Amino acid sequence: MLVLDSTSAAGLETVQSLGSRGCIVHAIPLNPDGPQRLSRLVSKQFSPGDFSTRDVGALIDLFRLEQYDLIVPATETALVTLLSAEIPDEMYDRAVLPSRDHLHTALNKQAIWNLASNLELCVPRSEIVTSASRAPEAFPVVLKPIFSKQVVSGAVRDCYVTIIRNVAEWNAAMTSTYGRMPIQQQEYISGAGVGVEMLFNRGSLQWAFIHKRIHELPLTGGGSSYRVSLGLQDTLINCATTLLSALDWHGVAMVEFKVRPSGEAFIMEVNPRLWGSLALAIDCGVDFPFGLFCIATGRHIPPQPQYRIGYFTRNIYRDIEWFKANLKADRSDPLLLTRPVLPSVFEWLRPWAGMESWDFFSWSDLGTIADEITHAVRHNWSSVGSVLRRRIRRLYLRYIQEPLTIKRIQRRDIRHLLFLCHGNICRSPLAAALAQILLPNVSVQSAGFYPQEGRQSPAFVLGAAATFGIDLRGHRSRRVNNRMIDEADLIVIMDLRNLDLLMNEFPYAIEKALLLGMMLPSRELEIHDPFDKPVNMVATATKIKDAIDQLSSLVLP
Repeated sequence: MLVLDSTSAAGLETVQSLGSRGCIVHAIPLNPDGPQRLSRLVSKQFSPGDFSTRDVGALIDLFRLEQYDLIVPATETALVTLLSAEIPDEMYDRAVLPSRDHLHTALNKQAIWNLASNLELCVPRSEIVTSASRAPEAFPVVLKPIFSKQVVSGAVRDCYVTIIRNVAEWNAAMTSTYGRMPIQQQEYISGAGVGVEMLFNRGSLQWAFIHKRIHELPLTGGGSSYRVSLGLQDTLINCATTLLSALDWHGVAMVEFKVRPSGEAFIMEVNPRLWGSLALAIDCGVDFPFGLFCIATGRHIPPQPQYRIGYFTRNIYRDIEWFKANLKADRSDPLLLTRPVLPSVFEWLRPWAGMESWDFFSWSDLGTIADEITHAVRHNWSSVGSVLRRRIRRLYLRYIQEPLTIKRIQRRDIRHLLFLCHGNICRSPLAAALAQILLPNVSVQSAGFYPQEGRQSPAFVLGAAATFGIDLRGHRSRRVNNRMIDEADLIVIMDLRNLDLLMNEFPYAIEKALLLGMMLPSRELEIHDPFDKPVNMVATATKIKDAIDQLSSLVLP
């Protein structure tokens, strides 16, 4: 057997499933440092430097050499690789996949929506939008790239689902990367995330399993870090079977639903491969990798297993990250899938009651779970130390340094004001433009620490600035220098990273520095860089506007 991208959750569970049954398992990991390196069930592990799931030619040569009985693509990247026209039919067939055309359909969210609609199955209202489309009249809405993997500027990028709350966020999203690809815009469906996992053999349903997501990361909705098995429900099974039968399905797939409290279930999309919560199905008694093995080798497929219901599994590393996010979350936000803290703590007692197991745990392969736990402990021990250091620093800045800086502002005549951020294309030029309007008698300029000058502000920044009557089309980035620092009576910076860069390069200027976030009513210190999250630019711009209003009242005599 060959498992592609064996470092993934589905890949490692597949290694343990097949390896524990005596199969000879070869693995190509995403990286050499994953827990699969300690698995005693991997017969041969290839180096990612020698073999990659993206290197079609090398994979074909390996297949011809080893003549694998089963190939398991554990990630969508691996699945797309097998769709390459260069892959010979014999190799494609060993992956136990539907026809290439039907697999293309399953990977296309809009094609699946069209198919489900034609079959009169329940789906959310949906349309295709582009940057030229008009904003919707009602919010929230959900923006979904039609393909989860997109080629952007010559590179393959993961494209994520985003919940949009208002017109400003929609405009920002459509002027970012989203505006350069076909986007599916859907109504927002609240409810529980439910997965119906199935095994088909040439269009005939063999096995089914259902689970519900308990903890989702991110909190706006995503993959589960904690989940529970549900009994087979005729409504969900019939919907999923109808959809996959229309594609003459072969192999495994998960049909994802959102189920409202009323019981109304909406088909959201199809995951045409093994899924991240695979451990739950296996631990409950539905071993999907073994089912693939039976189909690939022509063995008898056992009848539908009678699996355990009400059983939980947890991905330790991801669930700790979920727990931290749940602690910090704004519980007044109806779009965040938060849970009460105390019950979430007591959930960790379920393993002692025999009601829960952990991903990658196997008595015959303890090295993998030991590595996962060690990784989680190291990461979070480091995080705890980092959080404590940040908290102490924030307390110092908030209660000692910043009040002193504000007193200096009130005592001195501010004639030259300098705004700094990292790239000088998002936050600092907007802050400078807003300050110049309110302080016409003050010399205001902006700069950044990024070495490349002459860059323009991105379209999503221009759109956010325009909502406040600011035109940044003529702005070009500048790199901060000694002259700017010396001339400035007050240096306004956006985040702690900017503060560190200022301290390292211009330590004598620290007494003139002020974190703009201190001017907000919440005194949150930092106004974070929205460059990689353009949808957040409107919220960032609003914070900058509010902080500049307060700062201007201090600077004015």
